[in-house]
Amino acid sequence: MVSVSARWAGVFKVDVDSEGWQTFQRLDSSAFLPPSTDLLADRAAMAAGVRALWQSSGGSLVVEADCTEDAAPFDVLVNGALVARLAGPGHQRHEVVLTDLPPQSAVELWLPHFGGIRIREATLTHPDAAAAIENGPRWTAYGSSITHCQQADGPTETWPALVARSYGWNLTNLGLAGECQLDAAAVATLAATAADLISLCLGINSYNAAAYSERTWAGAVHGFLTAVRAAHPETPIVVITPMLSVPREEVVNAVGWTLSQYRRATAEVVVLLRERGDTRIHCVDGAAVFSPDEAEARMPDTLHPDNAGYAMMAGRLGPQLAAVLSGSRSLDANALLASTVPVRD
Repeated sequence: MVSVSARWAGVFKVDVDSEGWQTFQRLDSSAFLPPSTDLLADRAAMAAGVRALWQSSGGSLVVEADCTEDAAPFDVLVNGALVARLAGPGHQRHEVVLTDLPPQSAVELWLPHFGGIRIREATLTHPDAAAAIENGPRWTAYGSSITHCQQADGPTETWPALVARSYGWNLTNLGLAGECQLDAAAVATLAATAADLISLCLGINSYNAAAYSERTWAGAVHGFLTAVRAAHPETPIVVITPMLSVPREEVVNAVGWTLSQYRRATAEVVVLLRERGDTRIHCVDGAAVFSPDEAEARMPDTLHPDNAGYAMMAGRLGPQLAAVLSGSRSLDANALLASTVPVRD
């Protein structure tokens, strides 16, 4: 029998301690500035989008892990279909027996997308088991909790995972619940991560935390986008403005700005960059992803979609992102500012 250890994808760095426990870093931790980024470091150590892929005609998949009590489950897929959802919290040793699979079937293990985690073993044992890699276009998705997707039922049901699985893309999920604040660590990670498509969902965390004002927001967004573009001169970049949140749209935060003002200012930066010659940067109006009635139904806390809401996001944002990646469509922020960008296909 051959026992093949996981080859992790969707992670910036894997650390291994003296006892063999693996922990995960989705951001370049060398750019953290503690204590101001302690919560950012906590979010970056969560394994959203981190997964392993094998090819095999069967075998025993074993996972030994320690997870915090708030951890999401593990998902096991065979040829794209969910075959097991494994409990996350606590110390777990799971075994999933896979029998009579077609030759060279794709076996995937997706780690919990939320909660603290360390892995001691993740192996597939079978005579023809082999580690595999994903060969699809590389997509990096940066954003807030709405990209992190804590409310999703499992790690393969976050909206970035649904889009990536639908189109065969190689996902790096940089969703950081509450911590999408244009940090240096995010810039460093985006710069160092090879990508064929980059999406950046900006604004909601900065509104909620009142982290940037009318004076500073546009400049911070401009600097962030300029740095990402310098690292990826030819890669399409899609900026997604904040999702609709009806109670916040016209309510001023502690620095006197509304969510709708953050949204418009974000789009205006994209317009400026396009006018200065960057035709590979695009903008999607996050407020148009859900109608007000859909937002009321699918956002129970008025901010985060539920599991069905994330599926709706994937179904509506996926075609937009795919069109940009293929070069068949330009999402022009000028149209967004005129409130004419169609998102609900």
